[in-house]
Amino acid sequence: MEGDKDTLKISSMNGLFATLSKLIQASIWRRESGYEMKLKKSNLDRDHSTDSPVHDFRSLIKGMDPDVSDEFTLQDGDRIAVIGGGPSGSFFAYFTLRMARLTGLEVKVTIFEPKDFLGKGPTGCNHCGGVISELMVQSLAVEGMYLPTSVVQRGINSYQLYTEKGDVQIETPAHEKTIASVYRSGGPKGLEVENKDSFDNFLLQAAIKEGAEHVPQSVDRVHFDDGKPVLYSGEEVLIRADLVVGAFGVNGRKVPTYEGMDFGYRNPAITKTAIAEIELDPQYISDKFGDSIHLFLLPIKNLKFAAIIPKTSHVALCMLGKKLDRASVNELLAHPKVSQLFPEGKLEELACMCLPLMNVGAPAKPFGDRAVMIGDAGSTRLYKDGIGAAYFMAKSAAKTVVMHGVGEKHFRENYMPDYKSLIIDNRFGSFLFWFTDLFREYRLLTSVMLRVVRRESRNNKDKNRILSSILWDMFTGNERYKEVFFRAIKPELIIKMTAATLKTIFSTTLRRTSFAQGRRRTLK
Repeated sequence: MEGDKDTLKISSMNGLFATLSKLIQASIWRRESGYEMKLKKSNLDRDHSTDSPVHDFRSLIKGMDPDVSDEFTLQDGDRIAVIGGGPSGSFFAYFTLRMARLTGLEVKVTIFEPKDFLGKGPTGCNHCGGVISELMVQSLAVEGMYLPTSVVQRGINSYQLYTEKGDVQIETPAHEKTIASVYRSGGPKGLEVENKDSFDNFLLQAAIKEGAEHVPQSVDRVHFDDGKPVLYSGEEVLIRADLVVGAFGVNGRKVPTYEGMDFGYRNPAITKTAIAEIELDPQYISDKFGDSIHLFLLPIKNLKFAAIIPKTSHVALCMLGKKLDRASVNELLAHPKVSQLFPEGKLEELACMCLPLMNVGAPAKPFGDRAVMIGDAGSTRLYKDGIGAAYFMAKSAAKTVVMHGVGEKHFRENYMPDYKSLIIDNRFGSFLFWFTDLFREYRLLTSVMLRVVRRESRNNKDKNRILSSILWDMFTGNERYKEVFFRAIKPELIIKMTAATLKTIFSTTLRRTSFAQGRRRTLK
């Protein structure tokens, strides 16, 4: 009989886990090769009344197997403190509260964010060019978070690529993908017209609607008292929490110190970027820039690449490189490929300019007992789609916290695999951007790239458009770098590139020979 009871107990547990798994899977993403795709319609809006099959999930688990629950399992009434209300902090609060409701858990989530994301200029800015990838737009829609027209500044459907050897347009590979340009704050400094809503404020308000509390104060110290985090602003105690989530990024705010518990967290590796906002007539922006992001791969010292992103009454200039400063911005703006796009004298009037930092190397250990780092404080995507990475990692952390616990072992077993997957993917990205540097620096390779992309765009029968899709996905962040890398080593593309290289060398040699012969005839 005792054996039968054990069998029944195990069977009940398995059935319960299966039921819960199916429900949670509706709100969590399905993965293909580690990525959060393919996306499906969320079922989080189902009836979550007390007779839901998962309402008493946690109490049933404890009753059947006390070892499943431990001191790091969240209980009703527990408090979660989130330091930072940008995308990663807001996403975490949003998903944690939705998943908690699904499992019948009642927790309180407080977001500490001193910035006003409707403020103009530095007061509300999160130091980002403001591009939302097509994947991110789809992901938000699946969650029921549809970007309103008050948030979207402009829909983007193509890239205009500028090089020393010529220019080419790269359209969405499937002619259906669209990305969005947004403001991360209320707009650039000095904006006179009442601006639309900001993306960060949109996310923060979504978290608040789910039940999160927003406290407009900064946190400068976290002290672990009897194993639990206590947050301070100066000498003022802000909250005694059961979990602290670091979502504070790498710009503009001092990283809070953690006292009484050293779990090995170190600040991420960083590089410097440059962002400038240039005010233009809206009609001029539509006529000159259209619905394209203008991308520059130019052999300028310390510059990896630059992009101009059209919005409504401004365009945003974003630069990535090493040791960038105001002189670097002026050098790029003076380049003929850039200056030709602006009215004469307009480039002397920068509405707003800053030199923000960017996470380019994740800390080795982003968690401990009752503490976890997400977003730019942890692991993010290299150079592109930081908002998409914030979504991915915030959701992973929320799932870990609600479904497993807030102990170091829970984060190691459930959060760390996703964290490492971004780190590994960024290694593929580093190689791809190194290769892009070669195309930028060496004119022969630049000519080869342009030749292939132009041929792909002219040939309607070439449905693959491999190189065009690679460049699109690299600079939009629409696909994982690993997937892009394996596309880049396809034999079909290698054959294309080899043929284009030979043709370019032949045509260059022929032109030089013809020029030399003509010169000799002239001298005679």
